[in-house]
Amino acid sequence: MGVALSKYYLIITMVTATPEFGTDMFIFHQENDTQQQCLDRLDANPDKYMWAAIKNFGGRLQPKSAYCVKGNIVQEILDENIVNTES
Repeated sequence: MGVALSKYYLIITMVTATPEFGTDMFIFHQENDTQQQCLDRLDANPDKYMWAAIKNFGGRLQPKSAYCVKGNIVQEILDENIVNTES
């Protein structure tokens, strides 16, 4: 996935039994120019995005939350450079 660092992307996090080992998530490829545009797109049809995430995980996981995240953060997630500071 090529990520435009200045764009915003919708991420759905999934409910996991062992969050201390990481969180499963689904990242939509659709770029948004602003965070508000991303949120408006989500608000217009949240079920569309939630069902896509459920389908991606074969119905094994349920959605927990949705976020509109800037491309640089998405790139860090994809590069696995995110560190959990809550532990």
